[in-house]
Amino acid sequence: MGRRNAAWAAASAALLLGLTACGGSGTAAPGDTDEIVLEGDQLKGFVKQVNGMGMVEWSGQLLTKSPDKGGRQIFELSGRFSGGTGFSEITMDSRIDGNHQVVDYLVVGGRTYFNSEAWGPMAADCWADITDDPARTWALPTKLDPTWPVSDARAVRLLGEGVDVAIPANIVLMGMPRGLFPTVPAGLDGIEAGGVIIPHGPLLEIGVDVVNMWADVPPEQLADIDTKKAGWWAMTMKESPNGAAIQPPKHIFDPAVTPPSQCMKA
Repeated sequence: MGRRNAAWAAASAALLLGLTACGGSGTAAPGDTDEIVLEGDQLKGFVKQVNGMGMVEWSGQLLTKSPDKGGRQIFELSGRFSGGTGFSEITMDSRIDGNHQVVDYLVVGGRTYFNSEAWGPMAADCWADITDDPARTWALPTKLDPTWPVSDARAVRLLGEGVDVAIPANIVLMGMPRGLFPTVPAGLDGIEAGGVIIPHGPLLEIGVDVVNMWADVPPEQLADIDTKKAGWWAMTMKESPNGAAIQPPKHIFDPAVTPPSQCMKA
């Protein structure tokens, strides 16, 4: 996959400008059966939409807080996911600790590979196997299927053409980079994060309020959770216009042994 995809970048920029804050986590008042049916049908329509995507193109950003409150980007993941094979292409664009880094990942057949822009264009088809390297796979989601904010959500209320949702906390953490929470902390059973899903034609815009998710965690469990690791998950997804299948890496090499410029001769 290419180093950066202009379409993903444009979608992400639009997302930051247009994403609205999620609503509360209540339910419709007793007797408001029409609203309950409508919001449920709205979510079912979104679920049908993402289930019909053979190849999902997505972009997810971890922000310090909601963008309408001035949230700053921590890092971005962009990728394509094949629901048929479970294969993924993911690019990480990170400025954590002031170090700008762009890394491409391939996840194929249960193995994870990476390619760095630092290797130069001659090494674009060269990949290193990092399947068992937690330090290098920390940015990858535990749950690679990016449709989790839609498929695992519960409808709460209508929001214009969109819908406010609630998403189980354990699903939220599994959908974000695994290095933030290698294991799901205790005390999250029954806890949900508020979210919003807004349609823009074939593109879905999603926000997940991770900050406020911690408010419902019992204090005794909350003391053992580093709640500063996650603020707001902002995301877009659509059917990828690039229908090409995700392919296994062409050349696999060990960069500690062979220089990236020579990887095809390894």
